[in-house]
Amino acid sequence: MTEGRTEKQVLEELSNEERALLKRVLEIERAKLHLSAYDATDDLLDAVREILP
Repeated sequence: MTEGRTEKQVLEELSNEERALLKRVLEIERAKLHLSAYDATDDLLDAVREILP
């Protein structure tokens, strides 16, 4: 039986840009936990635009 990749393996394979995006998404998600009416769509799009040319 073939085992799937671990979370650590997946994270280690990310490029610097992908890691930066993941970090920003996690920051936004953490902020959402504190603001129930928060709509993160614009913040998520801004984070993607910062990383992608």
